[in-house]
Amino acid sequence: MSMNVVINVDKPQGLTSHVVCRRVRTELGVNKTGHTGTLDPLATGVLLVCCNRATKLVDYLVGLDKEYVVRMKLGVETDTLDGEGLPVKEMPVPPLTTSVIEDALGKYIGEIMQTPPMYSAIKMGGVPLYKMARNGLEVERKARRVNIREIELMQLAPPFVELRVSCSKGVYIRTLCCDIARDIGTCGYVDSLRRTRVGGFDVAQALQLGQLSKSDLSANTGIGYHSMDDALGHLREVTLTSDEVRRLTNGRTLAGMASVLQEGQHMRVKGPDGRFVAVASVTGEGIRMSALLSDVT
Repeated sequence: MSMNVVINVDKPQGLTSHVVCRRVRTELGVNKTGHTGTLDPLATGVLLVCCNRATKLVDYLVGLDKEYVVRMKLGVETDTLDGEGLPVKEMPVPPLTTSVIEDALGKYIGEIMQTPPMYSAIKMGGVPLYKMARNGLEVERKARRVNIREIELMQLAPPFVELRVSCSKGVYIRTLCCDIARDIGTCGYVDSLRRTRVGGFDVAQALQLGQLSKSDLSANTGIGYHSMDDALGHLREVTLTSDEVRRLTNGRTLAGMASVLQEGQHMRVKGPDGRFVAVASVTGEGIRMSALLSDVT
């Protein structure tokens, strides 16, 4: 396996996603890294780190569904909505039962509108919201449409509630927990958060920092290392002739090939030898290259 890989890293608590990428560069000696979705320093779990040429895949992985296991603490709300913040509100915790919690959770399954927290990386006027929040500022944020696929109550041990959440990209678990706490008559914050899955990448197959191995990578013997082809296994595969590959990678649109695909859909393009060449997208005129992943001769 080449060094153009996607690595399923189990991010440890206390590190930013940016620092994890830097550690991967150092441990494996790769030139370039990028991740496919920020995890807060408090959070642990699946962080997909793309190396070298695989950084071109970030846009095609960032939209994958996510799964989290979150423990929320009721009765206290912090300014950051997690355990790293300062308490801003305290409320008594009402008597809770499994049915009370599950009734509250039902409201959030499906498409919902969610307002991002101030402590987030979203930028307004080029400035991240969290920087404004640290300066005591609060600005109006536009609510976003997100999708909660499933919420499961895993454990109820007041004042703690543990949930498993399966959701689309863009969901802020801190905001979700804050809203749920309010619905059951109290307040709360995220005490611990673990991302257990991103698409088909599971935390059970994730690698720990300090365990990354150049020899495992080169021999393709270790779990957690994924070729670019494997990492994009959720995309449809098409095989083209040598002439079609040449025209596509030279910027030409291949007309008459998109009849069975939806406009905007992406696909893995392979040459007649099975080599993964590029990611292409469907336009109204045909198939057009989106990202070149292999040298074409």
